[in-house]
Amino acid sequence: MGSIIENIATLQRNVFILTPLLVSFYQNLKPKEKNILLAYFVFPLVLNNEFKNKIKTFNSNSNMSRITKDKDIMAGFEDRFHFYYDMTNKCLQYAINCKWIKIKDDLSVSVENADCRLSDPSLNDSFGLASKLYKIFNKDVVNTYYAFGIKGL
Repeated sequence: MGSIIENIATLQRNVFILTPLLVSFYQNLKPKEKNILLAYFVFPLVLNNEFKNKIKTFNSNSNMSRITKDKDIMAGFEDRFHFYYDMTNKCLQYAINCKWIKIKDDLSVSVENADCRLSDPSLNDSFGLASKLYKIFNKDVVNTYYAFGIKGL
């Protein structure tokens, strides 16, 4: 029975399905130095049900502390962050191979072609949140990691 559940999880959370979430995030994020490191926050946030339920919209008043001060969203965040680490790396590589994104020498990411289709309709909410997530990442990368309590990759 356990292998059936593992196989379903693999079908629902694989590189081909999750990569459009990253491309969507970077589509609106202005390229700045080392913003590739922000990719590691996308999956732990937008695939978290607490986050999806509490953060319905982002507006000009949205900031990072709205998330980091919410105990329900932050419960287990570091574990989710490390859980999605390898998947994030694979998705970044797949997006580069498909020429959807380009990584520059200063580790900034720019979207070259945003024409990647999201194939799983159950991720529509996550896709919408990922495209608006850029609004909360207004600090530099080091301060963002500090705010979320992540000490290193």
